Amino acid sequence: MGGVALDTGDSGVKAPDGGWGWAVLAGCFVITGFSYAFPKAVSVFFKELIREFDVGYSDTAWISSILLAMLYGTGPLCSVLVNRFGCRPVMMVGGLFASLGMILASFSTSIIHIYLSTGVITGLGLALNFQPSLIMLNRYFSEKRPLANGLSARERSKRRRRRGRTKRK
Repeated sequence: MGGVALDTGDSGVKAPDGGWGWAVLAGCFVITGFSYAFPKAVSVFFKELIREFDVGYSDTAWISSILLAMLYGTGPLCSVLVNRFGCRPVMMVGGLFASLGMILASFSTSIIHIYLSTGVITGLGLALNFQPSLIMLNRYFSEKRPLANGLSARERSKRRRRRGRTKRK
C-alpha cells in the first residue's frame, strides 16, 4: 500500500548532533515560521481583497483554507519526492514554487487567480519546504533530536499559547 522511509542498513554515517545541524535547525525554524505565519498573514489583506474583487468575506477566507489544505494535504507527495530526489532538491523546487505563487498573485485580476496562485502554488511550495525541513532535522540530530524538534516547533507552540490566552479573556 504505502511506503515508509527507514534507514535499515548501517551506512556508517552517524548524525553529527551539532556542527551544520545547528544551521539546519535555524533554517527549519524559519521555514516553520513562514509556513504557519503566511496563511494567517493573508487575512491582513481581506478588506482590500473584498473591495478590489467585489467578493464576500467567506470568498477571501478560502485563500487561507486552500493554502493550508495544500500545506498539509500534500504531505504524502512530499514524502515520495524526498525519497526519490532527496531533501535539498525538493526544498529548492518548493522555494521556487512559493516565490512563483507570490509573484503571480501580485498580477491577479480575479479571486480565482489568487486561489490558484496563493492557495495552490504557494501552498505547494511551502509544503515542499516544510515537510523536508523536518526530515532533515532527523538526519542531523540523533541524541539531541528532542531538543532540535522542540526548538524548531517553538514558533508553533508560542502562537498556540498566545491564542489560548486571548480566548480565555
